[in-house]
Amino acid sequence: MDLYRFFHPHHNPRLNNVPIRYAELSELQQATAELRKALERAQHRTSKAPCDPILPEHFVDAIKASKFLEAALQAISEAHPGDSADVLKEVVRERSNVSGWDAWTRSVQETLTDRQGS
Repeated sequence: MDLYRFFHPHHNPRLNNVPIRYAELSELQQATAELRKALERAQHRTSKAPCDPILPEHFVDAIKASKFLEAALQAISEAHPGDSADVLKEVVRERSNVSGWDAWTRSVQETLTDRQGS
């Protein structure tokens, strides 16, 4: 998941004037959760097969920090009013030609189509 390109103005200068979207916050939450899980797995692997001088306890603070980030992003997401259909269409347009986002754009487009049909 290459989220950086969707937040950094160098890759998409137009985003400087676009409010953060709920879809983006959700992606950040997901990435943070995946990072925490990876850190926990690294800690577990290190406990089974040490890599001196790295010890399992070296991961404790990083895992705590990632849990803090998850909670902070959850609070920010809960405060967000949500994305309108037009905003979601714009996000799909931005990502439809970016490799690796095919399944995501199809899924969101199906959701939008279902909303319109309801």
